[in-house]
Amino acid sequence: MLRGEFQDAGFDDITVDELRDWSPFHWPLEFADVFEEGGFDVFIGNPPWDMLYANRDDFFIRYDEQFRNYPSEEKDEVMEDLLSIPDIAQEWEAYQDSMDTRADFFTKGDTYKLQSPVVGGRTMPTKNELSALFLERVFKLSRDGVKVSLLLPGTIFGGVMGKDLRMHLLDHTDVENLIGFENKGIFEQIHRQYRFAILTFEYGGTTTHLRGIFNQRNMDVLYDIEDVAAEIPREVLLNYSPEGRIFPSITSQVEADVLSKVVNQPSLDEEIEDAWSVNMLTKEFVESTDKDRLQTSPQGADYPVYGGRNIHQFEHDNTHTESLDGPKYWSCGMYDPPNSAQYRVREKNFNRGHLKRSIYDAFGGPETSQSQVQFVDDLLEEHRGHGLEEEDVLLDCTEYRIGIRDVSRSRDERTIIATVLPKEVICLHTINTFKPFAIEPEEEHLSESPLRSPYVRRFTDHELFAATGILNSIAFDFLMRTKVETHIVKRELLESQMPRLTEGDDWFLYIAERAARLNCYGEEFAEMRERLGGIEPAIDQHKRRELQAEIDAAAFYAYGLERRDVEFVLDDFHRVSNPRIMTEKYFDMVLEKYDVLKEGGPKP
Repeated sequence: MLRGEFQDAGFDDITVDELRDWSPFHWPLEFADVFEEGGFDVFIGNPPWDMLYANRDDFFIRYDEQFRNYPSEEKDEVMEDLLSIPDIAQEWEAYQDSMDTRADFFTKGDTYKLQSPVVGGRTMPTKNELSALFLERVFKLSRDGVKVSLLLPGTIFGGVMGKDLRMHLLDHTDVENLIGFENKGIFEQIHRQYRFAILTFEYGGTTTHLRGIFNQRNMDVLYDIEDVAAEIPREVLLNYSPEGRIFPSITSQVEADVLSKVVNQPSLDEEIEDAWSVNMLTKEFVESTDKDRLQTSPQGADYPVYGGRNIHQFEHDNTHTESLDGPKYWSCGMYDPPNSAQYRVREKNFNRGHLKRSIYDAFGGPETSQSQVQFVDDLLEEHRGHGLEEEDVLLDCTEYRIGIRDVSRSRDERTIIATVLPKEVICLHTINTFKPFAIEPEEEHLSESPLRSPYVRRFTDHELFAATGILNSIAFDFLMRTKVETHIVKRELLESQMPRLTEGDDWFLYIAERAARLNCYGEEFAEMRERLGGIEPAIDQHKRRELQAEIDAAAFYAYGLERRDVEFVLDDFHRVSNPRIMTEKYFDMVLEKYDVLKEGGPKP
C-alpha cells in the first residue's frame, strides 16, 4: 500500500525493500487491538521539531560521536576527512538520496494535503517540517470525539506554512486551549527566544472560540489557565490575517476585545465601492543594481532620491526634525536617460507590463490566441499608428503619493512611518510607496500618444491625507506591532484592517485636514495646499503635536474603540528610553483629546 502511494507521487522504481529499510510505522498494525475497537480515544504527543532533510549532524555522528559539538569550520574539516573514505562517501550519498526521496514523497504525493498552502495567490513551497506532518497525521487518525493534546513549534500558529493546518483546526475541530510560550529557560536544549505552544482540541465540529494566551515564559500558566487566558472568538482568528490566517499572539482578554474591534474593519486591499483602495505596495528604485543613476551631490541634479531615513510621520524632509537625514542621492530628469533615476523607473515599469496587461484584459485579449505584446501592439497600431512605448507609462512621482519606511520594528517608538511625498522625487527600496494610479483604459484613450488617460487617481486629495493620518495613528500601530518584526512585509500590511474613510464618513475631514496641515509644508507642497483650498501648514512644534494627538484620538473613534480600549492601547504601547514624540505627556494629551471629542464630535 505504501509503495503504491510512492508510485502515485512519481516514484515508479521504488522497491518494497527500500521502504523496509526506512522502517515505516504502520499505525493499524502497531495498535491492532485499538483499531479493531474503532481507533484511539486520546492523543498526547510531542512530535519532533526538525525538518526532513539530509542533516550532516545526524549522519556523521555515526563515525565521530563528538561531531555535533564541533564548530562549523571544524565540522567541514572532519566531514572532508571522513568522505575521503570510499565506503563512508557512498553511504553519505545514499543517505542524501534517501532523504530527498522521502521529502519528495510528502511534497509531491497526495497523502499529505495541508503542507503547501496558497498565500497571496502563490503556493508556498513546503519545508517538510515534521511537526506539521505529524499534526496532519493526527487529523487523519482521529475520529469525532477524540481528545488531542500536542506540544508544537510556534511556526504552526504564526507562520504562513501552517495556514491550511490552522484552517483545518478551526473547521474540523473544537479547539479548547492554545497556550504559547517563549522559551525563557523552560527547555535548556533550545534557544531562549524559541516559541512553542500547547494545543488541546476535540476532533469533530468547528471552533467558535478558544481559550488562548501567548508569550508566556514559565509553566505556571498551566495551573490556572481558565483564569488567565482570553476567550478569543473565531472571527478574530480569521480576520486578523485574512490571507495568511496567522493567529494573533494575544496576552490578555482586553487585548482580545480591542483586537476584535480593530480587525472588524476592511483590509487595506479589499475593494469597496466608492472608496479608495490599495492593491499594490511597490519599491521604486534599488540602489545596489542601479547606483550609476545616482549622484551624491545636488549639483546639476533635478530632484532628490529619498531613502527611509529621510522621512518620518507627516514629514518629508528634516524641516521639523533636525535628526532626520538629508537626501544621500540626487538624480537627473528624463532628458538625460543614462543618468536619470526617473528614466530607469519608467523602464522597469514598462517591462513589468502593468499598462500592457490592463489594455490586454480590458479589450478581450484573453479570449484570443495572441500574446499580450502582439495583441496590445496590434490594437494600438490600429488606433494611433504605432504600438506600446515606454513614453506611455506615467510615473507615480508625477502625483503626490504615500511613502512608508521599510525598516520597522515593534519595539521602535513608532512602527509605521508614513508621509505624503512631494512630486518628482524617486524613492529607494527603503521606502515602500502606494501606487497613486489605477489603470482603467477606455476605447477613446487608444488614440492618445502618449497614452495617459487610462491612469486614474486612486485617492482624492482629502482621501490621501485621511489614509496617511490613519496609517500614522496609534490605533493602526497597535495592530501592526503584532505583525512586524524588522521590515514591512507587503502581504502583512495590505491584509491589515483600516477604516476606509471617504467623503461623508464621520472623522474623514477631521483627520484629513489635520494630516494635511502637518504634511503640506514647504514649497514642494504649494500646489497641494492650493488644491486643498489654501490651507495653512502647521509650523509650530506644539501645534504639530496637538494636531497629531487629535488625529490619534479621532482614529480610535474611527475604529470604534471605547475609552477602556483606548486606555489599554496607550498603556500597552511600547515605551522607548528617549522618545521623540511618544512621551507620557503625549499619551495623556491623546486621552484628553479623546474625551473632548466625545462631547464635540468630528467638527473641523
